[in-house]
Amino acid sequence: MKKVRVTQETSLKEFVAHQLKISKNRAKELIDSKTVFVNNKRVWIASYQLKKGDIVELPTVDNNPDWSIENSILYEDSFIIAVNKPPFLESEGTRESVEYLLRSFKKDRKIRAIHRLDRETTGVLLFAKDNRIFEKFKKLWQDKKVEKVYSAISHNEAVFKKKVVNIPVEGKYAKSFIYTQKTRNGFSLFRIKIPTGRKHQIRIHLSKIRHPVVGDKLYGPKDMENPLLKNIKRHLLHAQTISFFHPFLKKKIKINAPHFPDFIGFGKIIRLL
Repeated sequence: MKKVRVTQETSLKEFVAHQLKISKNRAKELIDSKTVFVNNKRVWIASYQLKKGDIVELPTVDNNPDWSIENSILYEDSFIIAVNKPPFLESEGTRESVEYLLRSFKKDRKIRAIHRLDRETTGVLLFAKDNRIFEKFKKLWQDKKVEKVYSAISHNEAVFKKKVVNIPVEGKYAKSFIYTQKTRNGFSLFRIKIPTGRKHQIRIHLSKIRHPVVGDKLYGPKDMENPLLKNIKRHLLHAQTISFFHPFLKKKIKINAPHFPDFIGFGKIIRLL
């Protein structure tokens, strides 16, 4: 993080653009990502008025410099492709999504994302090679015949080995099985299984039991004194494994995704990995 003292009143957007020598639109995007701090607090309002003496902390801009769609494919057969999704890319729907990049790489517009991961979440993301295959696999999700295992680094040391969380998400039934892998230095490493797949389910459930995911800007702590945490640019949640009975190949498939360097790096620093 780059730490700068404000010398005259100005808007946060103007200040970020000037300090990082980027356009005001790019500065707003950076502020919108909730990675800018003012006096140890996250601020994500571009028009926020800075006062003389305020301390602004700015992130470096180097998301996924070594990632490519070519080296991210984890599994492929005649029906599906699994990709290790990086942080900061949408699963589908934009020209910068993993789906779009995979279609371009394979030169096949029929490829479709079967499910989604949050923009900052990494890990196994599954794609169908045409609509018929998509519908068949979508039914696996609807029938809850897909086992999804996530890993997360969270705040606070857990005192349980296993916890079952049944807390509705947006009024809908949601269930998470949370297993403590290791605790150290005020943090916990969790393995999480989710038979349901509500939006932000794991992040909400972990926050509700006072173990918000490290780097979670929506459900995590807003005030931050620890400089180590300020360098975390995204929530450390990873879709580690997907298992299912393949409806076409008629056999059990298990796909694992390695963690990304930021997850591993923070885990090593706090001695959880």
